[in-house]
Amino acid sequence: MLVSIIIPNYNKAPFIEATIKSVQSQTYPDWEAIVVDDGSTDGSTEIIQTLASQDPRIRFFQRTKAPKGGSVCRNIGIGKALGEYIMFFDSDDLMSPNCLKVRIDSIKQFPDIHFGIFPVGTFHHHIGDNKNVWNTKNGNHLIKFLRHDLPWNIMSPLWKTEFIKKHLKGFDESFPRLQDVEFHTRALMVPNVKYQIFNKTSPECYYRIDPNRSRKNYFQMLETMWPGVKMYIQKFIPLLDDKKYLKQLRGTFFAFLTQLNYFRATKKITPKQYQLFLTVINDFMNETTSLFPTKIIKLTNIYNIFYQKGAWKIKGFNFAFKQLIIQHNSYSFFSS
Repeated sequence: MLVSIIIPNYNKAPFIEATIKSVQSQTYPDWEAIVVDDGSTDGSTEIIQTLASQDPRIRFFQRTKAPKGGSVCRNIGIGKALGEYIMFFDSDDLMSPNCLKVRIDSIKQFPDIHFGIFPVGTFHHHIGDNKNVWNTKNGNHLIKFLRHDLPWNIMSPLWKTEFIKKHLKGFDESFPRLQDVEFHTRALMVPNVKYQIFNKTSPECYYRIDPNRSRKNYFQMLETMWPGVKMYIQKFIPLLDDKKYLKQLRGTFFAFLTQLNYFRATKKITPKQYQLFLTVINDFMNETTSLFPTKIIKLTNIYNIFYQKGAWKIKGFNFAFKQLIIQHNSYSFFSS
């Protein structure tokens, strides 16, 4: 049972060797690492090519078509994959030697499922220096993705290659952000999809927490994130006939709104930048009346006012407003 591990790379020279060597250390031997470079300029391609020349299981490709981005690289990897299973892996992350063995041994017990979900640990500099774990609980995971309560990350699943190629056709390359969220949402909407949560295993795969996060330009982060949020909402509105699911999309909108308010409240963006985004957000809500009736727009403006007056420091404030905005039909005191 060959596993194709797809790794997009862009300027990860400080990390890519350790990432690939963690794959080479697997006790499960039947794997191929498909590394697709996105136009690196830092010497990481030379590192990859050297490792590939020493191990035929490492296959190196370069992105030769537009647009630039991880989704295109992953789609190239999907097209090149020879394995029965696919795992997506980032170029600065690590896996323990038993990662593939644990996943294959677990998924063999459920031969009819299309993918399995496994715990993913986190780390800063080395495995063990952070205790946070993505450990998916049972529940309605489609609702969780729609409302941006993300139950797993890109490395959590082990996919049947046939399912990805037949039903998902790869990642949506037009998305600037939320590519994996969009991908997982579509997977959960495939009719009769079958998957299994393996939350009793220990994390054998580890996500590196971005060491440069504190030095980022927060306004630029918002500028990059908003188009992805908007596209995600616009894409799934016509695909969700059930109002129970449709209104959950307001959770994705609220997650962005909360981040915007937090960046302003902590002075990471200027008042002018904050007001600019409020205008953009209000225009979007007024254009998307199927999801944002008048009472939701009013409630959103109240949330913004309370947040900037310091209410965000009150425990449960964000959670309560998120429930109000998503489940607004249960509250009649906001008249239109």
